[in-house]
Amino acid sequence: MSQSSQTATNRRLFLRNSGTAVLSGTVAALLPGHEALAQSETNTQANLHETAPTQFQEIGDIRLAYRRFGKEGAPPLVCLQHFTGRMDNWDPIHTNRLAQDRPVVLVDYRGVGRSSGETPDSMQGLGRDIIAFIRTLGAKQVDIFGFSIGGMVAQQIALDAPEVVRRLILAGTGPSGGEGMAAFSPKVQEIFSRLQSKPAERALELFFSPSAASQAAGKAWIARILARQADREPDASPQVAAAQLAALAKWGQVNGERYDSLKSIPHRTLVVNGHDDIMVPTVNSFILQQKLPDARLILFPDSGHGSHFQFAEEFAEAAARFLAAD
Repeated sequence: MSQSSQTATNRRLFLRNSGTAVLSGTVAALLPGHEALAQSETNTQANLHETAPTQFQEIGDIRLAYRRFGKEGAPPLVCLQHFTGRMDNWDPIHTNRLAQDRPVVLVDYRGVGRSSGETPDSMQGLGRDIIAFIRTLGAKQVDIFGFSIGGMVAQQIALDAPEVVRRLILAGTGPSGGEGMAAFSPKVQEIFSRLQSKPAERALELFFSPSAASQAAGKAWIARILARQADREPDASPQVAAAQLAALAKWGQVNGERYDSLKSIPHRTLVVNGHDDIMVPTVNSFILQQKLPDARLILFPDSGHGSHFQFAEEFAEAAARFLAAD
């Protein structure tokens, strides 16, 4: 097979597999006892994450699926998900802890899960829908927690509608024009394209380090996000994957003075990543901290793209302190 044919084949496999990269309920068989494991990690607090109903908000000609739960009074925390991710992929250790202090709002992008329409192919398009959604929440400002592509959308929102944003949490993400961000690395593309692999197996390799401790933490995270059985969201379609890949490619291009836009995001920001993120190289988290006017940085050891899942309780407490601080 020629190199160009092999590249085309890999792209087709990538698009086919990436919609279910992380994760569907069908992978539960990989994790015997996952329900008991998930319950043991969340039974010390109210599990609003597992019971919050899915609601729908009309935004122009589409409707966005979302869940809202937690203590009212503080600015809502709007959570924006990773590449092809849905609401079900949020870690209940994070959401339940943060919901003790404030409303937590999980929302799926246009075309993802039960949100209608076709997914936009730019961060501006993704952000435009979320800005309109934020304006329906009845709050003067919101905090935004963006993971991976969600962190890129969060930056775009802060640029396009700075008045609606109070604080940002950016996990496993990077700036426009960042290092190694124009496309996923060959290693990541190869993991996505494996014919015989299951979503959970890909997730463990993409989000966690190869060490035994990191892989065990990854399996515990998968168990937690599979614990919600009712009212789950459908897997992302190939259209979602293709559109988000296009958005990532545009975001990764260097335009004008590199990182110049970051100085226009004055919002207080918490940047979080792992020691070696193979999806969005960790150096980009350092760049965010250096270039954003008011950012602080947490790097977790022996971890990758999903470091905040690996160190779930530690991250949740750090995020809670950051959002509550004067």
